[in-house]
Amino acid sequence: MRLFYVANIRIPTEKAHGVAIVKACESFARAGVETTLVAPRRRTPFEKDVFETYSVEPVFIVRFLPVIDLIRERAGRFVFALEAFTFHLSAYAYFFFKGRDALVYTREPGLIALSRLGFHVALECHLIPKRRAAFFRRARRARRIIVISGALRKAFVEAGFDPEKILVAPSGVDLSTFDIIVSKEDARTKVDLPQRARIATYTGNFTTMGEDKGISDIIRALPEVPDVVFVAAGGSDKDRTRYEEEARTSGVSDRVILRGHAAQETLALYQKAADVLLMPFPDLPHYRHHMSPVKMFEYMAAKRPIIASDLPTIREVLDETNAIIVPPGDPGALAAAIMKTIADPAGAQELARQAYEKAAGYTWQKRTERILEHIT
Repeated sequence: MRLFYVANIRIPTEKAHGVAIVKACESFARAGVETTLVAPRRRTPFEKDVFETYSVEPVFIVRFLPVIDLIRERAGRFVFALEAFTFHLSAYAYFFFKGRDALVYTREPGLIALSRLGFHVALECHLIPKRRAAFFRRARRARRIIVISGALRKAFVEAGFDPEKILVAPSGVDLSTFDIIVSKEDARTKVDLPQRARIATYTGNFTTMGEDKGISDIIRALPEVPDVVFVAAGGSDKDRTRYEEEARTSGVSDRVILRGHAAQETLALYQKAADVLLMPFPDLPHYRHHMSPVKMFEYMAAKRPIIASDLPTIREVLDETNAIIVPPGDPGALAAAIMKTIADPAGAQELARQAYEKAAGYTWQKRTERILEHIT
């Protein structure tokens, strides 16, 4: 079987979707599928190639297609539209000369029309665009649909799609990267963190599409947990500047450590260095309905207690048996939850153990096996 994973993203990228896409390609290839990742040739600050950046074996092929890439940090809609348009042109030209026995697996609704050329197309959907009617018309031409949350599946079913056509496949984790044997003390030494502090940690991008991912609530909670140091790793320079200012305003800058983007192996060390891991997402439509955070599964593999927001997308995986669930947007409740992990370390560790056991069912390889069973 031949499979082309088509993604209109800058790759390598510091964003979590880059990890998800590369791990999917690796898993497809390891399942015996001849896999090619097709992406636009865009400028990237990464010096290493895809395989080195994500620490994966070169078991799949990467093909970069020409595009007009004028995208910068403050690019407008026209610039993004131009890049997308030229990528779609390049993709259609590329596939015009490919054998129709291949499967096209994509996150791009605009490429579903490759089915008109005779390809079987599977769509992986992470959100419903504002132009819902047009999107659903396109999606009906997909052979199979993969979504990352139950809420997304419900949206398709309510739009008249056959439920059997839709698979819910949340994000995953590479246990070889995040289920590592290292003591808390050694991990702190490796990432230069204080040995004797109680550390609450967040890893990954600090914002999504400009929206806060809960770091503001963490900073606002810190005055109520005076013995805790907050560490966040994975932010852009712009986002770190933003939250450094918030920490100064809240009078807790001496207990806030903000670090930049890091490799997966380094993020695993930050998690192992923590006493508790945080993901207090705000109650916004994207987080409530359209996410399956990669960090959630990484946290589960880290064997550290997790504090997470009470949102439907979170409850599809975590509940009170394996995490401390708090109301979103409530710094007081977040502070109380952090204090609970300090007051009852044995209880907190039992939650971490339960989450770790569940993580084994959410590896990238198992996710891919479920997808292959669905699309073939």
